Amino acid sequence: MSSLTYPPLSAPRSQGRESAAAPAGGVSGLLWLTWRQHRWAILACLVIAAVLTGWMAYLAAELTTLHHQCHDMICPTNTPQSQTLHAPHGPRAVADFLLLVVRYVPVLSGVFIGVPLLTREHEQRTLLLAWSQDVSPLRWLWAKLALLGLFVAALTAAVAGVSDHLAHAVVAIGDHSMWDSTHFLASGMLPLTSGVGWFAVGVALGAAIRRTLPALLTAVAGFIGLTLYVQLHYITLLTPLSQFAPVGAPPLPGSATSLTINAGWSLGAGIESNLFDASGHELSYATLVRMCPGINTDHANFSCLDSLRVLVVYQPGSRIPVFHLILNFGYLGLAAVALLAVWLIVRRTNLRAG
Repeated sequence: MSSLTYPPLSAPRSQGRESAAAPAGGVSGLLWLTWRQHRWAILACLVIAAVLTGWMAYLAAELTTLHHQCHDMICPTNTPQSQTLHAPHGPRAVADFLLLVVRYVPVLSGVFIGVPLLTREHEQRTLLLAWSQDVSPLRWLWAKLALLGLFVAALTAAVAGVSDHLAHAVVAIGDHSMWDSTHFLASGMLPLTSGVGWFAVGVALGAAIRRTLPALLTAVAGFIGLTLYVQLHYITLLTPLSQFAPVGAPPLPGSATSLTINAGWSLGAGIESNLFDASGHELSYATLVRMCPGINTDHANFSCLDSLRVLVVYQPGSRIPVFHLILNFGYLGLAAVALLAVWLIVRRTNLRAG
């Protein structure tokens, strides 16, 4: 009888294709795991960012060429450059549309990358397996946050840099201002900090709600609400400046880059006129009627108001970088609060609950 032979206990076991492809642990293991779990969202975001940045770069170059052809001035009406610029689907209209799209790109980082980071583990009941290995829960969390956060930051930085260039090109060739919300909110690297902020908010909502769809809808609702609030109130981040100017006088120096909030005057009983005498006293409707008889008729002569002044309330163009800085710090502060919430939630997560 022949003797049976057995492989030694120390012999290496055969590995399947999946285990051979996956690193055992450490940074390389977490990197591989992050890629495996989020590869489709990462690839989709890469494609969207590549198309968006390439398109915006092309439009910025086209607008700059038209601007140079018009001798670095606003193109006169009825010129070929003006007709090309203001065509219904010309570069100006497309550029404004893309700048509007850029304002809503940051929500993608929250709903497609941030929210699933923890909701996937809760819904698939893999949290116990993921956090009971040789990597602690907090190390697992911060490693994935760092990897995905750096990806989001790099991607949104590229989009923000090109959108800022395009916004300035649009303003240079037309009669718009950088204070316009379409241009202001797509410049100054706001897409970068907003993208990072909403990525962190998405992770926090996923950790708190633990279900993908409710967390996703909450993130979208929060993004729309905050975006609309910023759009309506960003010009009041700093108290506007004011200055007296003669009625009918030319615009204030630097008004091409400033935002005029109020420079008009009104006539009517019980209405503030915004018309002032030389001593700085606002004149009432009754006083104006005495000064200019017939001013309240259809054939009024307003030349009697030439000696008066109006109070111009405005934001100077020199404040635009300051306003961008304030909003950037606001979005980074939002990210910091969200990450603190994630840390606290993960520390108190009951692994047995899944």
